[in-house]
Amino acid sequence: MSESSGHSVARNSLIMGLGTLVSRILGLVRSPIMLGAIVGMTSLAANSFDVANKLPTIIYMIVAGGLVNAVLVPAIVRATEESTDDGQAFINKLITLSIVLLGAITLVLTIASPLVVKAFAATMHHDWFRLTVAFTYWCMPQVFFYGMYTVLGQILNARENFGPYTWAPVLNNVVAIAGFLVILAIFGAYTEQVGTDVTVWTAGRIAMLGGFSTLGIVAQALILIIPMRRLGLRYRPDFSWKGAGLGRAGKTSWWMFLTMLVSIVPTMMWSNVAAGATTRAKEAGMQLAQVAGNYAHTTAYTIYTIPQSLIVVSIATAVFTRLSQYAVNRNLEAMRKDVSSTARTVSTLTFLSTVGLIVLAGPISRLLAFTVSAEEAVTVARVLIAMSLGIVGVGMQTVFNRVYYAFEDTRGNFFVILPFQIALVVGYWFCHYLPPQWSVVAVGLVQSIVNIAMPVAMGLHLRGRMEGIDGKRLLISHGKLLAVSLISLAISAGILRLFGPFAEPISVGSALIRCLVIAPVIVATFLGAMRLFRMEELSMMMSPLRSLARKFGIGKSG
Repeated sequence: MSESSGHSVARNSLIMGLGTLVSRILGLVRSPIMLGAIVGMTSLAANSFDVANKLPTIIYMIVAGGLVNAVLVPAIVRATEESTDDGQAFINKLITLSIVLLGAITLVLTIASPLVVKAFAATMHHDWFRLTVAFTYWCMPQVFFYGMYTVLGQILNARENFGPYTWAPVLNNVVAIAGFLVILAIFGAYTEQVGTDVTVWTAGRIAMLGGFSTLGIVAQALILIIPMRRLGLRYRPDFSWKGAGLGRAGKTSWWMFLTMLVSIVPTMMWSNVAAGATTRAKEAGMQLAQVAGNYAHTTAYTIYTIPQSLIVVSIATAVFTRLSQYAVNRNLEAMRKDVSSTARTVSTLTFLSTVGLIVLAGPISRLLAFTVSAEEAVTVARVLIAMSLGIVGVGMQTVFNRVYYAFEDTRGNFFVILPFQIALVVGYWFCHYLPPQWSVVAVGLVQSIVNIAMPVAMGLHLRGRMEGIDGKRLLISHGKLLAVSLISLAISAGILRLFGPFAEPISVGSALIRCLVIAPVIVATFLGAMRLFRMEELSMMMSPLRSLARKFGIGKSG
């Protein structure tokens, strides 16, 4: 990686990282803080809305994600290089096709909302199932706007204008938070009746909660029109799709579509396991605060994905355009070097994040869900720890996926992933038969095991495509990082134990103190152990930060 390209990646990663950071902070205010204040965390109402509001994201990724996401940057880069109009005609056709396809898909899904909910929450009690369907009618139109946000954002990314795509979700969260404040002002905060009495949920109350959530997604998509116009891209409808270069993208998309379609089965499985856990606990007379359901799983997942979105996605997205160019030019040596350095940098940061989330799962869950009870925060923490064990694997998957997309080899990606989707289904099936309080925790463990195993298979397959993958260096690096993580984990967990039992309900103040004391210990012991092992990844990780510091005048002498 040259010095100029390294600075470019660092600069783009900073832009995306800052945008994602602000969005994530506001996203946490939106949920679990604001939404928790409205529907609780482990209640029947919380699970009902969570399923409905989550369905558009899941369905979009399954049905439309392969058509508008992974293949766009290579296709746009190629169209820009091969055309005389800087790819404008291709972009017009692409946007027109996306509007037609996404519109049709969204219309069908909205009409079929009862069937869709049945697939993902058949284990719900009938009354709460009907409420979930009502929420879904309001939330399902998000599919169209998620799709358009991705199309417009990837066009901007292909032009190496990364900022708007990562900053647009900020507007989404601002709109939703404002709407939730209106709901709290009208209906008040969560009570036990809200969570257990379905008659509380009138048509107006349903419309406000679902409507404000969807309005945020609409704003997130439409705001990208402004930077498009600033780049000189003026959209004109164009239905002449034949011979426009979309056919090759369509063939690539087909395999991506199959990949996402296959993932629908395990997704439906774990969603039903989570819904069924709450239903079984209610029927057995258990305290729901101790049983993780759909919304508790979503909250844990939201926290778990923070390091991925701030670190992994930002770095991988910034390097993706360059990987696509390497693939087009068949510069495999440069690709191998970029993939190796990117993977090792990502893994360094994700190993550190894993230690932090495991040790501080309880305090973090309490701080980020302070509007719910301390017992519910402990329930979320258990799921968070189970999920966090697989963060490193997710980071490696993200990097390797970018390589597959750069080669436009979604077919190879499909066959590598397929056995692991089957493994998820089998694992989730067993989770359903565990005691309710452990079902969703087990779901997190199954996800972690698969997330760790999958990048191993991906790396072995990509070794042939790239004529090597720097495997020895990657193995040595990850072995050292595992040792570093265990050292940091043992020291920081030992100090945390001085504050009391790990799984006890704690106050928000106590959670804050624990985070302030233990977080620096985790970072110091992790970096210190890396230095002890003389790991070159330490300087690789710090170099972009030093460059950015110098750029902003930090650390200059005199």
